[in-house]
Amino acid sequence: MKTLKLVTAGLLSMLAINVASASTEIRLTGSTAFRKATVNSIQNVLNADYVWGSTGGSGLGANQQVFVGTTKTSGVQVIIKCSWSGSAGGIQSLAQNIAAGQPFIIDPTGVSFGPAAGTVGGITLTHAGANIPTGADISESHTADVALSDAFPSTTPFTGAGFTALTDTVVGVVPFAWIKGAYTPDSGVTNIPGGYPGVTNVSGVQGQELIGGGLSLNQFTSNPSDQAVFVQMVGRDHDSGTRIGYIYDTQYGNYSSAVLQYIPNGATVGATQFASQSAGTGVISTLSPWPVETVLGENRAAGNEGFFSGGTVASVLNRDCDTSAGNYIISWLGFGDSPSVNPGTGYSYTDGAGNVATITPSQNALTFDGSYPGTPTHPFGPPYVNIEQGVYTGWGYEHFLYATTFSGTPKTVADQIATQLTSEADFGGVGDLLSRMNASRASDGVNVTSP
Repeated sequence: MKTLKLVTAGLLSMLAINVASASTEIRLTGSTAFRKATVNSIQNVLNADYVWGSTGGSGLGANQQVFVGTTKTSGVQVIIKCSWSGSAGGIQSLAQNIAAGQPFIIDPTGVSFGPAAGTVGGITLTHAGANIPTGADISESHTADVALSDAFPSTTPFTGAGFTALTDTVVGVVPFAWIKGAYTPDSGVTNIPGGYPGVTNVSGVQGQELIGGGLSLNQFTSNPSDQAVFVQMVGRDHDSGTRIGYIYDTQYGNYSSAVLQYIPNGATVGATQFASQSAGTGVISTLSPWPVETVLGENRAAGNEGFFSGGTVASVLNRDCDTSAGNYIISWLGFGDSPSVNPGTGYSYTDGAGNVATITPSQNALTFDGSYPGTPTHPFGPPYVNIEQGVYTGWGYEHFLYATTFSGTPKTVADQIATQLTSEADFGGVGDLLSRMNASRASDGVNVTSP
């Protein structure tokens, strides 16, 4: 009897190994602005018994996720990994066939698909989403199969001769907005989270000046006494599609154009792109040019880089900037991050896939060239009617990319995710559906025209 139990256990173990080895594995990287919509689409592609986990307990907003499950269509047993590093970095990873900028979570152990199960670093994946502590012991450096990008590949330097040709499927629209920061007029005695009064709009020319180093506050408010305050930009690094958006939509320049962005006192960064960063806390009393940093394998001059996360930029904007010390900040964020800057009253929104979400747009959002993306009732939240009708131009397409040689079952699963994204690109208000667009553009930052 004891021998029979051992043989049975061995057979079951071999069966689990065979099931795991028969599965398909696919890795996604790229846009942090669209990760929530993409992760939710992955969940909707899988049967209801899938399990998953994310690093840091951040769920849809984490930089890394891993899923184990079976697809609703075709019944593919699949392990899906996500590592969100930025649009340009995602394109680079595919075009140069190099490891994604941030590592993926390692392969789960104890994988099964009926029902789905798996363990990472001793943490059991769950349907609700397990919290996987970050650390080198749960990470692997690996190439990606798919990249999401807020920018056209042709906008980046990773295209053309010498680079892997990519298939580009546009799956949605990603909106952006200028967001002003909280401030204090008296070194922290008074806190005003709603931002400086009279700062309500950023023109294209003002945007160019912000990106190039800054401009005086009176140029926004028309108040002569505000001339002593200098408005500067806290922004993103070269990996970011958000950065590409503000450079191109303001007609400032191109991907390689030098910018001058700042870092506040108390914020921390490393010498390389994905070294630990923090927004800091307390009153912003000084702003310094971003330090020299290596991003996407290149050494970048002082002032020419920024944060690798829009969430960190949002945290900086929530810190009081001391205008009595002559400082103020404005930035440009996607709608996955901007609602965390002084959020307003929530309202209910149902996206194209039937997901119901509470939308809390930032009360610090500014019009761009006099227009807002939404409606008079919800100017900085969905539905994005002014984007759809070509009135508001601060937006880009969301691109779903893979190598033209990508094939087989992994491509089948990837295409299922892309199709799902076209119906829920507006998940949580982070984007908009292509089917609603009555406007189009041929490349990043060019004129918006009728389709």
